[in-house]
Amino acid sequence: MQLNTSRLDQQGCDQVMSLNPTSLNGFLISVEKKAYQMAVIACRNEAEALDIVQDAMLKFAVKYSEKPSDEWKPLFYRIVQNLIMDWHRRQKVRRIITFWKDDDEQAEPWLSDEKAEPEQEKIREQMTQQSLLVLQTLPVKQQQCFLLRAWEGLSVKETAQIMNCSEGSVKTHFSRASGKLKQMMETNDD
Repeated sequence: MQLNTSRLDQQGCDQVMSLNPTSLNGFLISVEKKAYQMAVIACRNEAEALDIVQDAMLKFAVKYSEKPSDEWKPLFYRIVQNLIMDWHRRQKVRRIITFWKDDDEQAEPWLSDEKAEPEQEKIREQMTQQSLLVLQTLPVKQQQCFLLRAWEGLSVKETAQIMNCSEGSVKTHFSRASGKLKQMMETNDD
């Protein structure tokens, strides 16, 4: 299997190949199949898995190609795992959060690329309404933390700076808000 690098932008490919092209290229070729298989298993989606591996290769080449080659494998797989975890976080958020383009437009599932069947759409709409009701019952700091982290996709550090609190507080607020939303969703599944 050869990864389709045509999906990477040309500038990114040129940047990767300009950094230690012989040994770096050999390393990336040696890990691409296993990394791709790991991502497919984790995502259950070949296109998403391909994107994850290509992103990991590009990030690795740009940030870590100058590291000693015996450190490459753990660094590369750390990047792959982080990208997989990021993908899973986005998938969880897509299930429970909606956004409105403006007040006059109908609400649409957040970042959803597919049109759901009418039954699925009704369930999604109900879950969205229930999620918003639960969010409204949360303390303000938990609400804001959840929306900044899950909806806006900000890092813990960025959220802490915005909320003027410690990163530990952000983690606590986010965990509590997520737990309450998860509990609400599990209750509705019963």
